[in-house]
Amino acid sequence: MNISEEDIIFPYYGKMLMKLIDDRNSYQEDVIEKGSNGVDPEFALFCSEFLGQVAVNANITDDKIAAIGNIAVTEKGPQNWPWVLAILRAIDSESDFGQDTLWAITNDVYHYLKNPFIRKTINEFVTSFLPDEKCVWVGHSLGTVISYDILSKYNIPNINEIISVGSPLGMKVIKRNLESPLLMPPCSINGWYNAFDKNDTVSLFPLSKPHFTTDPIITNFEGVKNDTKNKHGITGYLKDKEVALRIYNALTNN
Repeated sequence: MNISEEDIIFPYYGKMLMKLIDDRNSYQEDVIEKGSNGVDPEFALFCSEFLGQVAVNANITDDKIAAIGNIAVTEKGPQNWPWVLAILRAIDSESDFGQDTLWAITNDVYHYLKNPFIRKTINEFVTSFLPDEKCVWVGHSLGTVISYDILSKYNIPNINEIISVGSPLGMKVIKRNLESPLLMPPCSINGWYNAFDKNDTVSLFPLSKPHFTTDPIITNFEGVKNDTKNKHGITGYLKDKEVALRIYNALTNN
């Protein structure tokens, strides 16, 4: 089966999301220079939980975070902005995730989940690209959160299979901002396949019990060897032979 470029639909929402987040300044200006002045407590709490989980996944201890941030572990707190910054610096120091990249991911996920207008605008933009014929839905990183939100709410026909890669949906701080109970999107004919690299600290958890329980269950593949620097890049997932074969089979399964 030959797939032409016309058969690939890529609803790129990145620039739209950046415009919708009116405070999405550079990491250096907004976080380092301004510090904790005026930080929304809810935002600080989300950042602390999200980045804290990434740090745990990367085997970065509280003692290491405290040493890098030059603060005491006793100052650790969900709304303690210096602690949040220390987590970012520790992840940057101890893993291949740069501060700018991880900050952008955290910031984008927060605003998508917490701002109903942003969520609705992004969802409607993505769904406007859906074809009339059968297709395979592939999502990566924040794209998997958006995918789940759309496919669990909208009555979208003709989805042969949902395929997610590098998904952070297993994180508690993300699940808490999705409607309960979690469910298998009813639109998918052949279910949901989730692939991840066990060294990808953003998507370390499989989408299975106890991290993300659905009925029927999601098929998880943890054998990806993502060759991008931070083990999270989409090219490293799409180059994986098992993932590529799964996408191919889903496309050819009529």
